[in-house]
Amino acid sequence: MPKSQFIDPSSVRQPSMLTFEPIPVNQYSKTMQEERANFTDDQLKAIFHDMVLIREFETMLNL
Repeated sequence: MPKSQFIDPSSVRQPSMLTFEPIPVNQYSKTMQEERANFTDDQLKAIFHDMVLIREFETMLNL
């Protein structure tokens, strides 16, 4: 977004409503056996490795 873009406070601060479609939450329901059919062991290990790195980074930020 450009830094020179003008935003009129009187128009953006007016009361309004946001409407949108419902957002699905916690809808994933596959079992580990179903997922194993989709990925190889090496792919699952790589996914786990990435998940651990993300978790460690999140933990580092929260300390």
